[in-house]
Amino acid sequence: MPPESEAGTGGVKRWRLLLTSAVAAVVIAGLTWFGVEGDRSPPPAAAAVGVSARYAGFDHARVLTETDKSIADLKARLATSAGDMIDQEWLSIAYVNRSRLTGDFADLVKARLAAEAGIAMSPPGTGPWLAKASADYAAHRVADTQAALDVVDRYVVPDVLTRGEARAMRADIAFSRGDYRGMERLLAETAAIDVWPGLWFRKALLARARGDFDAARAAFVQADKINSDPTPRFRADMQMRLGELEFAQGRWDSARTHYQQSVRALPGYWRAEMKLAQMDAIAGKTTPALAVFERIAERWNEPDAMYVAAGLNRDLGQEDKAKAWIARADRVWQERLKQLPEAAWGHALEHELAFGDPKRALDLALKNARNRPYGIPQLLLAEAWNKNDQPEKALAICVAVEKSGWNSADQWTIRSIALDKLGRKAEAGAARAKAVAINPREYDRNPALAWFHE
Repeated sequence: MPPESEAGTGGVKRWRLLLTSAVAAVVIAGLTWFGVEGDRSPPPAAAAVGVSARYAGFDHARVLTETDKSIADLKARLATSAGDMIDQEWLSIAYVNRSRLTGDFADLVKARLAAEAGIAMSPPGTGPWLAKASADYAAHRVADTQAALDVVDRYVVPDVLTRGEARAMRADIAFSRGDYRGMERLLAETAAIDVWPGLWFRKALLARARGDFDAARAAFVQADKINSDPTPRFRADMQMRLGELEFAQGRWDSARTHYQQSVRALPGYWRAEMKLAQMDAIAGKTTPALAVFERIAERWNEPDAMYVAAGLNRDLGQEDKAKAWIARADRVWQERLKQLPEAAWGHALEHELAFGDPKRALDLALKNARNRPYGIPQLLLAEAWNKNDQPEKALAICVAVEKSGWNSADQWTIRSIALDKLGRKAEAGAARAKAVAINPREYDRNPALAWFHE
């Protein structure tokens, strides 16, 4: 799950704070680790950051090394007669895990291929279909995810863990389609089968989408409470999500504290490091923040870091460097659009909205919203209509998003822009007031961070 663009009418600077771009992060949360390399300070004692003692000394570099070793061992086994569909299933899961560590779309492609190879080795109607569903969902291939889950549902005797995860993933699909009541019902059905931290993470996602931050926090607390063996990834993810909740309500000091705890739980976690750098930039510490974003952009070929590096360089009057980062980010997204178009549409359209062609952005936004018509893609489509001077269509989308049950500061900001363009100034002012009621600092951030992904 992504922040938002600067936009404005009548001198208003506009920011938005979206959910993490991949609901897949929540799907994967119950199965895998994620984190990243960066800080080389000694890893903290496990007890100090709330992770199981057996994970003492784990940082992102070690997690990635262990993941790569697992992949190599599985591939070696599969090269012999001993390899079977279970090895392919674990290989698929390992590649999904690796994609969260690296942000590399190629890992998601390999995850899907591994699951498909396992299915090909299996009798009809059996095999690693749940792993395929996870790989497909991580790549935003919603229809393929549902088709894979349909096969899982026809298993002769699915075990409790499989049944629970399959039902929870159907809740994810309902969410991605904007059916929040359907997600709530499916999560209740899931709870009747099995309860694990991933279930509570999903409940937190749903609560945040509805603007119920207290319920979201309570769900994260419950996820923590029932986790008897918290990994560094789990702890880092938990603290990052809590920080995002605080940030979305304008509680910047508390957000910073959670992001710091996220990095302490999994040193070198570049997603959390980006958020800490964001807080530095907000505080006016542009130069050190820029150094972090440029390091992450170089090390991980991370286009979101490139966007922010471009914005901060532009903020410092370094237009040539800004243009270089913009061009590099564009190259990355053009390649990813070829690799996994569904997963790239949302990010690529943000690039077009910020730095490129509004018409191209609209084309991508329409594809993205058709594929996953929940709040974030719909609001990106509304922004694209605004950018293409069709505010009446943007307004219609914002009204529909409100009726669906989604509630976020950014939807009211986008709505206010559409209303301003339509000359409905009083209504625009009322919409901005609703945005500020959710996030008192909605209009109080550094424009250079407009494309920083929450």
